Amino acid sequence: MSFFVPPRQPAHEILDDDALPAEEMARSLRDLDRVQRAWGAARALARWLAPQIAPGTRPVLVDVGAGSGAVTRDLGRRLAEEGRPASVIAVDFQWRHLAAGRAHGLACAAADAFSLPFADGGVDWTVSTLVFHHFSPSENRRFLKELSRVSRKGFLVLDLRRHRVPWVVVSLAGRMLFETRVSLLDGRASVLQAYTPMEADRIAADAVPGARAQSHFPYRILIRGPGR
Repeated sequence: MSFFVPPRQPAHEILDDDALPAEEMARSLRDLDRVQRAWGAARALARWLAPQIAPGTRPVLVDVGAGSGAVTRDLGRRLAEEGRPASVIAVDFQWRHLAAGRAHGLACAAADAFSLPFADGGVDWTVSTLVFHHFSPSENRRFLKELSRVSRKGFLVLDLRRHRVPWVVVSLAGRMLFETRVSLLDGRASVLQAYTPMEADRIAADAVPGARAQSHFPYRILIRGPGR
């Protein structure tokens, strides 16, 4: 590790706390949705997925850890604009996160990321954004195995890269842009408990043969892996 890449610091994020008041939760989810839009999460996923979708088909995509469903909706819209429409499903462990955003009119389900309610190879692709950093290495191996199990073609996981630059950006911009201090505290914690590309690559390779992680601009990690 170095000054710019501190040791990983696992933490419990406030948004995941069931005791968080509903209005505060909704405000933090709105902040998170703005971060995802600015960060280009759906754009990055669509850029990789669109060429993989054969013309005239309509694959089923599941977004695991979807929160309010904003990224799921945006991903579906972008794929449709590329002429590669897909049926998208938002999945999150907390139903109230989906309900806070009314899941943006999507098909949705509350489910455990380690035990998804789909058959082996039951969907075409699974995707996930800003979830990987929440889990320990052993939990992430289980997580990636589960994504691979239910996916016929493969999975994509997009997450933060641990580095002091995004921590400073969140600390400064968050004070001005976030609706709630919960988002500022959680944003800082997220960066410090994220993984480096090398750490994520080791976890991915251990979990699913053929899965790999790589750096993705700006200060992100993209993990790609095969399905069944």
